[in-house]
Amino acid sequence: MFKRFRTYLIIGVIALLPTLATLYILKLLFGIIDPTLGIAVANILDWLGILEFPLVVGGIVFQTHIPGVGTILTLLLLAWFGMITRSFVGTRLLRYTDYLFYRIPLARTIYSTVKQITSTFEGDQASFKKVVLVPYPRHGIYTMGFFTGDSSGEVQEKGKEKEKGRILNIFLPTTPNPTSGWLVMIPEEDVIFLEMTVEQGLKYIISGGVVTPTWPVASPGDSTEQKEEKVP
Repeated sequence: MFKRFRTYLIIGVIALLPTLATLYILKLLFGIIDPTLGIAVANILDWLGILEFPLVVGGIVFQTHIPGVGTILTLLLLAWFGMITRSFVGTRLLRYTDYLFYRIPLARTIYSTVKQITSTFEGDQASFKKVVLVPYPRHGIYTMGFFTGDSSGEVQEKGKEKEKGRILNIFLPTTPNPTSGWLVMIPEEDVIFLEMTVEQGLKYIISGGVVTPTWPVASPGDSTEQKEEKVP
């Protein structure tokens, strides 16, 4: 019962996350951050004697600040924050943030779900080379996975002796959380390589097969833009 509730909870968060996150960020950016930072910048410019508010520009009167200045400053601050996260101090700060949110019951569920999704799209795509289909858990039933490379060492050598071909490493993710899964090592002849991108494959898995890329894939000279469809 609890596992089913947890699964539905994660699916619900994932389904609503794009809309809620977009609305929240827009409200936060233009409703709170922009006027707050804009007024702060206006006060500094007024104090320095560079500009004086109320300010009239082209017949438009700005009473307290110029809209958009706070947004630009916010974007610059975010870029700066992204830069420092690569440093030692930034890494320690992110670890402390993880520790803090993981100790709060409700926030832990939301934070971990968002972090898993962002980690998937930021990091795992570099290691996922191709989207594949493999006959798993048995022949006649296919599971979507990601080709991560050739097996090596003892696995490759002894696999070749039995299968007479290359042995491939395939990661099979779980739905709706593709950051967990398991590794299977399969002969190349049993692996079907797909033309969809890794990002499209991740969307397919996260949505449980609801969001599927169109087929066939548009050729490079085709002006028709490839779109994603929802299975009715």
